[in-house]
Amino acid sequence: MKYLAMVVLKPNIKKGKIDFVQGGIISLFEQKSKLKRTYFLDKRKLDYPIKDYTEGYYLKIEFETKEKKISQISDILKLNDNVIFHFIINNESERKALPILKKVKNPFNFSPHTNYNEPNISSQKIYMLISKNMKLPFSESNILAISNDLNKLFQVANKKLQEYIYCKGFHTVKEINNMKDIENELKKYWKVQFTLGDNINVGQELLIQEKSMI
Repeated sequence: MKYLAMVVLKPNIKKGKIDFVQGGIISLFEQKSKLKRTYFLDKRKLDYPIKDYTEGYYLKIEFETKEKKISQISDILKLNDNVIFHFIINNESERKALPILKKVKNPFNFSPHTNYNEPNISSQKIYMLISKNMKLPFSESNILAISNDLNKLFQVANKKLQEYIYCKGFHTVKEINNMKDIENELKKYWKVQFTLGDNINVGQELLIQEKSMI
């Protein structure tokens, strides 16, 4: 099966050592799975502190393995002193699934009340807020936020809707008269499509997807 892992490393790892640490993580996945793609996303700020850290080095890994290997990988990552947080989700290819995470400014938006040491965190659902050009494949989409709290994700989404309408001048493909109705459209269907003027080539959609943490 196909999976996607996001690993966040301590921000205070020395520059001369970070390649070695990241190499160790990659080596783990090479031993336990068939590695498909690896993305080194550099150091970035966390939305909420994790283990007293406010930033970390991000590493995204796409891989294939048997389901029974996932718990082994996760257990080893938990024992790694350089790892402050990680999650693994099923990444089986679907027409409307997002197979690739693009590098964005702020990809994580977890609730500040989440207990990251709780053993059953892997059973949680997470929700992704995605911005996508309607003419491009899902592999070129941007993840704007990820949260295990759908209501918090809608708060982020509402701000993005206002940006599309008031700042960028987009209007909805479906005729909707006011912002409140646009927000309700997203809550009901988890997707809103926009266009800029009469130019159908400048189409954008904001959508939400649900994933299960492994």
